[in-house]
Amino acid sequence: MIIKSLNKKKGSIICLFFVLVFAGCNPTQQADHTVNKLAGNALGTTYHITYLGDEIPGIQDQIGRLITEFNASLSTYDTTSLISKFNNNQKLDSPLDSTDKRMYYFREMIALSKEIREKTDGAFDPTAAHLFKLYSSAKKQGVLMDSIAVQEALEYQGFDKFEFTPSYVFKRDSVAQLNFNAIAKGYFVDLLYDLFSSRHPFGVMVEVGGEVRVSAKNSTGEAWKIGINTPMENALPNTYFSVRELSNESMATSGNYQNYYKVDGKLIGHTLNPKTGQPVISDLKSASIIHSSCAVADAYATACMVMGLTKSKELIESDKSLSAYFIYEENGELNGIFVD
Repeated sequence: MIIKSLNKKKGSIICLFFVLVFAGCNPTQQADHTVNKLAGNALGTTYHITYLGDEIPGIQDQIGRLITEFNASLSTYDTTSLISKFNNNQKLDSPLDSTDKRMYYFREMIALSKEIREKTDGAFDPTAAHLFKLYSSAKKQGVLMDSIAVQEALEYQGFDKFEFTPSYVFKRDSVAQLNFNAIAKGYFVDLLYDLFSSRHPFGVMVEVGGEVRVSAKNSTGEAWKIGINTPMENALPNTYFSVRELSNESMATSGNYQNYYKVDGKLIGHTLNPKTGQPVISDLKSASIIHSSCAVADAYATACMVMGLTKSKELIESDKSLSAYFIYEENGELNGIFVD
């Protein structure tokens, strides 16, 4: 499985599926197409899929194969996966070229991540794998990250530590590692969506651990309605701060209000700033990013939580392909703002 923190950071739309079910997927409300629903486990979390039209024979097996291929490429839990072997400087299977699904997924993640890292000035950075490991270890022990270890981890970051060819990926620094946890789940949503949309043009909704991508309309001929939870500790799953309408779009949400820990009474945020190596707690409590690609939305949601409200608004306004709904705290109260 992909590292479980993939689904932990996105708790703010944990009940997304239920909004969709009751707002747009009731079979009694549609007349032209059958509504089919699938659910299961993937990437350390759950998936829910609703598609309109005739049932697709063997689709559950196809989903299973996709999950297996994806984990074999990008799972850091699987010691035999491509990324695990790459990070640990182990020999990769041969042949492993651009036609291999494992290498294809791996290279797609590298290319897209490199681009978004540059656009976010390093607020999103999969090369910060050592930093993520330090944080995970410190959290388990209930201590602060060692400052010397953090500085060492920062030295291993940057895509200049890697070299890419049409068929392979090399390390220039054997210590350098990659971790795509902040983008991989969104990418998996895209892959699932493509699997279904190529077979069923009438409509489809794919949700994995809170990340979602939808077609133009639901079974009632309307836009899909997506709930965003109130970013408060112990908030009920159906306590929605806002409900957004999506059509041919994806949305991913990142928050920093549930998975923190405390050291001597001080909050240690779940979001890490890859540039400083330090946990971030800011006025921005939840960032929901909307884009045609769920992978892109996923990565930018993480970046915005690192950057805070003001810089995030500037980032979204500078890119016409992105829009966002930010929930922030001001004078002890939560407020929401849509940025396009």
